[in-house]
Amino acid sequence: MKKKAIVYWLLPAKPERELFCEIVRILRKEFRAPNFEPHLTLFSTAKDRQPPNKVLKQISLRPIRLTASGVAFSSAFTRTLFVRLKSSPLLRKLVTDLGRAAKSPTKAPSDPHVSLLYKKLPRATKKELAAVMKLPFRTVVFDSIAAVRCVSPSRTAADVESWRILGKKSLPR
Repeated sequence: MKKKAIVYWLLPAKPERELFCEIVRILRKEFRAPNFEPHLTLFSTAKDRQPPNKVLKQISLRPIRLTASGVAFSSAFTRTLFVRLKSSPLLRKLVTDLGRAAKSPTKAPSDPHVSLLYKKLPRATKKELAAVMKLPFRTVVFDSIAAVRCVSPSRTAADVESWRILGKKSLPR
């Protein structure tokens, strides 16, 4: 049986969210890939030490703006094609606050990103996709957090499609 985890995501605000959703939709159709909510993974915890909604209620930060540094790809299924982002003190504070609220050890993501596609593809295809994608913005605003039950690690389309959002919280402006 596959292990489950609670994963905390940072979700982009409009209009970036709408663009990311449209890119995911196009790529999903083109490559027969799974659909998913565009997000930045903050951290994962295998143990439900605190109910996710209780954790989310304890967070009181404002929206976070991160600088996008382009589209990249990797050999990892969960990083097939993604928008690389630069970390910030506010992002690191959010991860620390979430970890404290969840009573779970955390560290800020070492390479923050928003995935656009989950699919095993030839390196040349991923390289070409990354080269042709140009974002119409330099920064991405994230204005909500979600707690998601996921298979850990997620390695297949079925794993991705089994993800369930357990709760969401808006970050007040």
